[in-house]
Amino acid sequence: MSFRSKKARAVNTWRIDKAYEADVDKTDFYKSAFVNYELNLKNDNNYRLSYKAYNILDYVETGTWDLSDDKLYIVFKPANTTQENKSKILRLKNHEAWVIVSINNKDVELHLVD
Repeated sequence: MSFRSKKARAVNTWRIDKAYEADVDKTDFYKSAFVNYELNLKNDNNYRLSYKAYNILDYVETGTWDLSDDKLYIVFKPANTTQENKSKILRLKNHEAWVIVSINNKDVELHLVD
């Protein structure tokens, strides 16, 4: 049990530790596809996602984030779009987060660490 709110636990700079598709470990694939993956969730509800796609192309996305009303999802709204992306929270601790994200129409379970 944590005395910090879910939002306070989410505020962090997260990196991929493990990645799974249908319970199959795909960590090596995702770490090579999203090199230096870093998701920075800030207390002011802004975020910055960056990585080097296949170690070739730099990718940076910024926008706002918040928890869904039921606090089961992190909702991302990239800047300059009307798009909204949700990551389902499976586990959220001070230094560890497990989420399900949709990547290329696949549900991927990411285990993130700070």
